[in-house]
Amino acid sequence: MNYFIKTPKILHSLYKDAVWVLPNSQKEIYLTFDDGPIKVITEKCLDILKEHDVKATFFCVGANAEKNPIILDRILQDGHVVGNHSFNHLKGWSTDNEAYFENVRKCDNLIQSKLFRPPYGKAKRSQLKVLKENYKIIMWDVLSGDFDPNNSAEKIVKNTVDNTESGSIIVMHDNENCGDKMLISLPQIIVKLKEKGFLFRTIQ
Repeated sequence: MNYFIKTPKILHSLYKDAVWVLPNSQKEIYLTFDDGPIKVITEKCLDILKEHDVKATFFCVGANAEKNPIILDRILQDGHVVGNHSFNHLKGWSTDNEAYFENVRKCDNLIQSKLFRPPYGKAKRSQLKVLKENYKIIMWDVLSGDFDPNNSAEKIVKNTVDNTESGSIIVMHDNENCGDKMLISLPQIIVKLKEKGFLFRTIQ
């Protein structure tokens, strides 16, 4: 499984229509979750965030939001921010542009947000160019690796803590495949990053 934990700067320049980092001098960082909301995993994630007084940004799949409206409401009630992650978690590289745009619009019916993250981080530049007219496209510069079956919770913590800097956008996943290890590693990540003086913020 090939991927970058720390997103190389060359990708930032190739996809200029997307936001990869949010530079600041206050050591503010941005914790994000992809693919929920789902029962148990997202709910436990919200419990951890509440316990540690951390706000995050959840990029929600429309089909999951449709199945779990109460959990979606809780995300908002707890003071977190939501973003559009398409209705069916489509991979832009292998989807016709109009079908991709329609799927994003379908998610809009459930997720009222001007934030959008392409599923898998894979969208054509032609798709991003159009979507940028209506959304702030949010990528990331730190990938926790919680989706990699070869990574232990300890490795996920190390990946995240070692690569986070002021302005970093961190990706974790509140889905069934990644959830168990995410829930183990999340409290440790929060504690270690707070110890380093980082402040957790939502993406606006």
